[in-house]
Amino acid sequence: MNLEVEKKDILNIGYEHYNFDGVLVIYCDHNTEHIEQILLRSILKCFGEKYTITEIDDCLLEEGNPNNDKYFYDIMFVTNLPYEMFEEVDRDV
Repeated sequence: MNLEVEKKDILNIGYEHYNFDGVLVIYCDHNTEHIEQILLRSILKCFGEKYTITEIDDCLLEEGNPNNDKYFYDIMFVTNLPYEMFEEVDRDV
């Protein structure tokens, strides 16, 4: 079975999209990181074979009261996709 993705599907990956030094960075929930990584890798190919995930980092975040011991983490995907290309897709939708 083949899954078809389009450029505009990148808007559905993660919950935040940032411009970091001119490239797209996406934050996603750690519970969905594996499937989102697979989808993002496929979606980036719609922009060109040279676009990839260049780095994956855990982001430790505090939950609730800063004095408690409850923490959770999310995932940050750094890509080499120029943020301008992401913005073009966002404008076209």
